[in-house]
Amino acid sequence: MSDPDPLSDIDAVEAVLADESPTTRDGLLVALASNRSRSTAEIAALTGLSSDAVEQWVEALDVEGPPAERDDGGDGDDGDDGGAGRSRFEVVDAAVRSLVKSETIDGITEPVTDVANEFFGTTAVAVYRYDGLRSELVPEIVTPAADARFETEPIAEGGDPWWSAFRSDDPTAVASTELVVPSETLGIVRLGGLNADAVDEIDVRTFRPIATAAIGAIERRRRIRTLEDDRAELKGKNEDLQDFANIVSHDLRNPLSVAEGYLDLAVETGDEEYVQEVEDAHERIDRIIEHTLTLARQGQGIDDAEPVNLELIARRAWRTVETPDATLNVADSMTFDADPDRLRQLFENLFRNAVEHGSTDPDTQDDDSEPGETDDELVVTVGTLEEGNGFFVADDGPGIPASERSRIFERGYTDSDDGTGFGLHIVREIVDAHRWSISVTDSDSGGARFEIDGV
Repeated sequence: MSDPDPLSDIDAVEAVLADESPTTRDGLLVALASNRSRSTAEIAALTGLSSDAVEQWVEALDVEGPPAERDDGGDGDDGDDGGAGRSRFEVVDAAVRSLVKSETIDGITEPVTDVANEFFGTTAVAVYRYDGLRSELVPEIVTPAADARFETEPIAEGGDPWWSAFRSDDPTAVASTELVVPSETLGIVRLGGLNADAVDEIDVRTFRPIATAAIGAIERRRRIRTLEDDRAELKGKNEDLQDFANIVSHDLRNPLSVAEGYLDLAVETGDEEYVQEVEDAHERIDRIIEHTLTLARQGQGIDDAEPVNLELIARRAWRTVETPDATLNVADSMTFDADPDRLRQLFENLFRNAVEHGSTDPDTQDDDSEPGETDDELVVTVGTLEEGNGFFVADDGPGIPASERSRIFERGYTDSDDGTGFGLHIVREIVDAHRWSISVTDSDSGGARFEIDGV
C-alpha cells in the first residue's frame, strides 16, 4: 500500500496554511490543483477564484498549465527550465511535505534552509516563534550561517524593523542584506546574506507558506513535548496516590491490628506489658503518618534556602532520634545554603537508618545478648567531602550489600519487618529538591557511607 499523500487534496493544504494570508493560500491551492492535472475551470471551482486569477497564478508560480489548455499537447516540457529544474510549486510542495511530517528540529531546519538557498541563495536562516505571554519573538531555529550574521536574542515588542514586519505582516528588507518574512500571528523568518534589492517578489510570496509551515511545525513539536511532560507528571502523581493508598490499606492496618490485639490482652489480663506493646504500635503508626506527609512535601523545590552550619544542624537532628546505643562524631564542618527544616529531616532519616540497621550485626552479638543489643556502641560520623563540595554520613555497622545499593532509595523498599520503606526515599527527595546528588558506598570501617555532593 502506497504512503498516503498529505497534500493530495485542497483540504490538506488549507489545514497546513490555516493561519496564512488569503493571497498566499490561494496561490498554493492553484499550484496544487495544477499539479494534479486540473483544468482552469476545475481549479476555479475548487479555489473560488475567477478563471483569470487562476491563469495569473499559474503563470506567476511557474507551474505546469492545466492539460486541456497546454499549447504543447500536454507534455509540459516547453517551460522556462526545459524540464530540467523544479518549479516553485514543486519546491514548496516538497518542503511543506517534510515540515508536516517533521518531529525534530533538524527535520524542520533542513527543508526551510533548502528552500531559502534555492530561492534566495542563502543558508543564513533564523526562525522565530511569537510568545504571546512574554510579548516577544523567540528564536527556535538558527543555522550556523545565521548565527554568524545575527544577534539571535529574543526580539521584544517595539518599533524595530523585525517587530514592525511581524505586526504589519509585510515582508521587509532590513538594510541591504537581510529579509524578514512574517507569518501573521505565528512568527517570522529572518534571511541574511542576500541582496535584498534583487529579491523577486514572487519568491517572497511563494516562500511565505514555508515560513508558516515551519513555525507551525515548531509549535506542534512544543505542544507534543508539553503533553509528554504533563503525562509523565500525571503518572508520577498517580504513583504517589497509589503509594499513599498502599500505606493506608496495608502499612497502617498492620500496626492497628497489633494494637487492637494487645489492647484486648491488656484488658483481659491487666498486664501493663501489653500496654507498652500498644504504645509501640501507636508510635509506629505515628511514624508512618509522619513519613507519608513528609514524602508528599519533599518533592517541592527549595524556595527558602539560607546559610546552615553542618555540625549544628547534624547535632540538632541527632537529639531527635532515639540513639541509646550510638554515638555521633562530627569530623569537621562547613557552611552552605539549604532549607534548614528539610536538611534536618535528611539527617534524622539517615541517623535513624544507621541506628536501626547498624546495631543489628549478628557477628557482634554475644550468645546471651538480646536481639538489637551489641557489645560495641555504634558510631555515626558526619563530615565534609575532600573536594569540599558536600558532606557525608557514615557508620561502623554492617554496611549495605553492593547488590542492594541501587534499590535502597526506591519508594517502599525495606528489609525490615516494621520498616515503612520511605525513610531513604525521603532522603533522596530532599537531595533532589536541593539539586544535589547522593550515593552510597562503604565507610572506612566497612559500614555504610552516604555522600551528598553538588552542595
